[in-house]
Amino acid sequence: MCFGVFWGTWAVSVLDIKATLGVSNGAFGLVLSVALLAAAAANVVAGPLSERWGTGRTLAGALAGWGLLIILASTLHAAVIFGSVLVGVIALGGAIDVVMNVAATAALGQRPGHLVRFHALFNAGAVAGALATGLVSRFADVSWRWIWLAVGLTALALAQWCGRVLLPAGTVGERHGPLAALRTIRREHLIVLAIAFATAAMVEGGIDTWGVLFLRRQLASGLLVGAVAYAVGQSVATLARLTLGPAAGSLGAARGVGLGAALAAAGLVLMASVDSVFLAGVGLVAAAAGVSVCWPLLLARASTAHNRPALVVSGVTSVGYLGFVFGPTIVGLLAQNLGLRAGLAALALAASLVAAGASR
Repeated sequence: MCFGVFWGTWAVSVLDIKATLGVSNGAFGLVLSVALLAAAAANVVAGPLSERWGTGRTLAGALAGWGLLIILASTLHAAVIFGSVLVGVIALGGAIDVVMNVAATAALGQRPGHLVRFHALFNAGAVAGALATGLVSRFADVSWRWIWLAVGLTALALAQWCGRVLLPAGTVGERHGPLAALRTIRREHLIVLAIAFATAAMVEGGIDTWGVLFLRRQLASGLLVGAVAYAVGQSVATLARLTLGPAAGSLGAARGVGLGAALAAAGLVLMASVDSVFLAGVGLVAAAAGVSVCWPLLLARASTAHNRPALVVSGVTSVGYLGFVFGPTIVGLLAQNLGLRAGLAALALAASLVAAGASR
C-alpha cells in the first residue's frame, strides 16, 4: 500500500515534478525511460536475489534503499541532482515490485482471483496518495515533497518489519546467475505472454503519468480536479479488483485480460476525443479500471505450477518493464510533436492490441 501511495502522489504531481526538472514533454519522457530501464535491470537482478536470500531479506534491503532515496529526493531542488536521485527511486521501486509479486504469487498464484484482490492494495494506496496530495496542495499549500518524506519514512519502518518476519518464498533457496530470470521465460515458453505484459504495462504507466497531466494542461483543470479524477479511477480499480477478482480469475487470464484491455482502450479514446473535463475524467476512470486486471492475471498465468516463482515473475516483469521504458518516450515524443491527444491515442492503440491478442 505504501508503494501505491508513492505512485498516487506521482500521478497527481507529475506536472510539478516535470517543472522541477525544467524539461520539455519529450525530454521528460526520455528521463522516465532511462529510470524505467534501470528499473527493468533491477527486476532482472531482484528475482535471483529473492530466490537466493528469500523474499523477506531481499524486500527489506530494497525498501531501505528506496526509502532513503525518496527522503533525499524530497529535499532536492537542483534539476540535475533531483533527476539523478529520481532515477534511483524508480529503479529500486522496480526491485520492490518484483519481490512483492514473487511473495504474493507464491502464496496466491493458484488462485488468480485472490491475486487480483491482493493488487487492490496498490490501488487503494494510490487513491490515498492522490487525494492526500491534491487536498494538502489545494487547501494547506503543502508541497508533494512532504508526502514523499512520509512515504520514505514509512518504507524504512517496513524494511525493519520485513527483515523480521517470514514471507511466502522467504526461505533461502538456490543460487542463480543475474540473467537466470530471462533464460527462464524462454525455457518456459512465456515470451509471447511477456510481450503482452509489456504492452499492458505501457498502457498502465501511460495512464498514470499522462492521464492527469492531460487534464491539468490540455484541459486547463486544476490540480485538485486532476487528483480527484485519478483517485476516482484508482478507486474503481480497487473495487474492481476486490469484487471482480474471483470472477475474473474464473474466466481465465485470456478473457479477463481481453475485457480489461478493451475497457482501457475505450476510456483512452474518450479522453483523446473530447474537450469536456467531465467526460475526459470519465475516460480516465474507465482506462484505470480496465487496465487494473491485466497485470495480476498475467502474472498468475505465468506462474502456474511454480511453488517458488521468483525467476518466472522476475523474467516476465523485466520484459514487462520495457513497456514502461518505451511508453514514456513514445507518448512524450508524440505529445511534443502532435499534442497530448496523439499520445493518448497511441496508448489506446496499445490497449487494443492487448485486447485483440489476449484470445491468442
